[in-house]
Amino acid sequence: MKLTPLILIFILCIGCGLQEGVIQKAPKSFLHFTGNTENAVVYIDGGAGIVLESSSARDNNGNAQTNNTGRVLYEISPGKHDIVVEKSNEVVVHRKVLLGNGITKEIQVP
Repeated sequence: MKLTPLILIFILCIGCGLQEGVIQKAPKSFLHFTGNTENAVVYIDGGAGIVLESSSARDNNGNAQTNNTGRVLYEISPGKHDIVVEKSNEVVVHRKVLLGNGITKEIQVP
């Protein structure tokens, strides 16, 4: 009966497998608006307007976003975007930007 311990060891080894995996963070980029942002509204890709705030901001999901330097950041998906900033119903910035994953783009508002 030398076969019984070998079968037992084989069964135990089958149950203990190695699992590997790669966890990737969701792709996201950020916009940072500088300059005179008071009473300014930004439209991203023709979507609903977002009022630019100096103390806190909302991303596409309505979540506040700031980084460790205190700058107000607006979360946006990577890719090509059409950015329009209006003040007093007048377009002051109209720019097309291409953002890579993890990139922060600064946009100056006059």
